[in-house]
Amino acid sequence: MKRISILGLILCTCLVSAAMALSASAQGNGALPAGQNSFAGVMIINSERTVLHDDIVHYRYTVVVGPGPFDRIGLHRVVKESHPYWPAKTVDGVLLVGGSPNSFDMIFLEPSISSVPAWDHSIAVFLAKNGIDVWGTDYRWALVPAGTTDFNFMKGWGLEKDIQDTKIALSLARLLRGSTGQGFGQLHLLGFSYGVDVAYGVANQESQEPNLLRNVKGIIPVDYGINYPDGSPIQTASCDGVAANQALLDAGVYNDTSGVFFEQVGDLARSAPNDQSPFMDGVTNYEFALFAGASAQPPPEGWHFVGGYFNDSGITTDLRYTDPWLWIDVLRAVPPYLPVRVDLDDNAAEGCNGVVAPFDDHLGDIAVPILYVGAGGGTGKYGYYTTTLTASKDITKFTVQLQPDDQRAVDFGHADLFMARDAETLVWKPILDWLVAHR
Repeated sequence: MKRISILGLILCTCLVSAAMALSASAQGNGALPAGQNSFAGVMIINSERTVLHDDIVHYRYTVVVGPGPFDRIGLHRVVKESHPYWPAKTVDGVLLVGGSPNSFDMIFLEPSISSVPAWDHSIAVFLAKNGIDVWGTDYRWALVPAGTTDFNFMKGWGLEKDIQDTKIALSLARLLRGSTGQGFGQLHLLGFSYGVDVAYGVANQESQEPNLLRNVKGIIPVDYGINYPDGSPIQTASCDGVAANQALLDAGVYNDTSGVFFEQVGDLARSAPNDQSPFMDGVTNYEFALFAGASAQPPPEGWHFVGGYFNDSGITTDLRYTDPWLWIDVLRAVPPYLPVRVDLDDNAAEGCNGVVAPFDDHLGDIAVPILYVGAGGGTGKYGYYTTTLTASKDITKFTVQLQPDDQRAVDFGHADLFMARDAETLVWKPILDWLVAHR
């Protein structure tokens, strides 16, 4: 691992200062409401460069976004270089934001957390090899270290904060692209799962801003929606989730520990695969890890992370589309902590009646091109509905469905979109083609 030059860090700092000045100037001219300077206090404090293979490299930045000790986000760049530290000319740029709880590496750059796939079996590397300048983020909660016990700082960490942090990441990516010869043009924004809330949320806010301050020229929502029809099962479950998570916040519980659970499941499957699982009677740690990924969960009815095979007793015996050991390594890499406020806002954004959710108040003003990508065993076509609520005249939709409708419970899953053996041809190539067509 090599560190970027001091000159590069100085340049980054100067660029951030310039962005802060631009934002402050916009406020002074009435383009932004007072107090909306999202660059205040932003600073890159660390940069690392890793050669993944030949001319494909991974840059990793740590960005301060606030005064607290955990007010940090990760910024990633995966790009082809013409020579060290200088990217080759790219076709276009895209920023990837993950779900909850996700990190950039575990869902978009799996070979960095697992030895199972080939070095180039990830959407980030695939796009970079084909001339796309790939960027990504780690939410601030994804960087909170294991062992943390006091979560009062998470009380207000919700979707709005993740939207603002993503806007910072987009601005920095454009500035860094410009400083390395790629131009300062707008980027596409791909959001996966909860990241769809973030992507629509960014586009929602930018629809009310002057074009000079907009970072996004197109969005790619992947297997999720920010709104569903009234009375639908997804909306009903969302309303239940709002009430449950609000009760947790009212009780002073600010941290969702699902990430800790997923890590435990993955660690046990790796370290003692044949031992009895402590989470389910009659199955091994390995079998339970597969079951946790492949078991059907409503709503929508039958969705799952990874498609599986089941025996007559309902035990998962194998995965259909993704290598089982890759799935287990992904579980081990899940960030341990997630704010309860994120869970609450995620449910509220799905259209629960009577809940104020300011993340889609201008959904009908979003006019940028949209590519929706679904999984037959995930949210799938249920995610089409949100696209119809926008003002976009350029909407493309496709869902990877490999099984009949009545076999939804074993179809291509939510996470198979980024991990499956055939994801390159089924998912990533259509995304690349759309990016090239919309450059």
